[in-house]
Amino acid sequence: MTSDEFRERTDKLDSDFWDRLDEFRSRPEGTREGLLKKIEMQGEFVMKDAEKRGGMHEEHLAQQIAQVKLARATTRISPVAIVQHLLESYAGTGFERHLQFLENVQSHARQFRIFIADTDSADQESLHIFGIREGMSQKPVAPEAVPKFEDTLSLSKDFNDSAMEMLLLTLFVIVLLSGAYLAFVRVEI
Repeated sequence: MTSDEFRERTDKLDSDFWDRLDEFRSRPEGTREGLLKKIEMQGEFVMKDAEKRGGMHEEHLAQQIAQVKLARATTRISPVAIVQHLLESYAGTGFERHLQFLENVQSHARQFRIFIADTDSADQESLHIFGIREGMSQKPVAPEAVPKFEDTLSLSKDFNDSAMEMLLLTLFVIVLLSGAYLAFVRVEI
């Protein structure tokens, strides 16, 4: 999908989200049970919306990754592109490094969600309704307890990813040197 289509879909989700959330907020609370029901409905709605958005972003990212992989596979017939991919992988940059970074981000996001759930479940006064401030724990959290993001590099994975490119480049060099040798042998001086 193009970026304009993606933006249209997210804009539609945004407008639907705020319309529905305003509908929830405008409902009369009445009793404590009414307020709790309202907060539960808002929390459920916010979590469903986050799930939709996450799925849409993952789909868009998967499409972009597929396009880049297709382009890289197509340009792999060129020795220049192979050298570029090799240098990127050994320098810790480029597309493969970006994919490793995305894996680390997704891993950290899972850890952070688990941390939030565990912290909220430890508070007995919390309503345990995620996505709504009033439904979650209001106790302060020590900054040291929050999981830190770590972006790790994997040299072995980089080497394994570039092994095929190294083999192709070696094959190109052998063919080029063989051709040069044959051309040199056939020329009379």
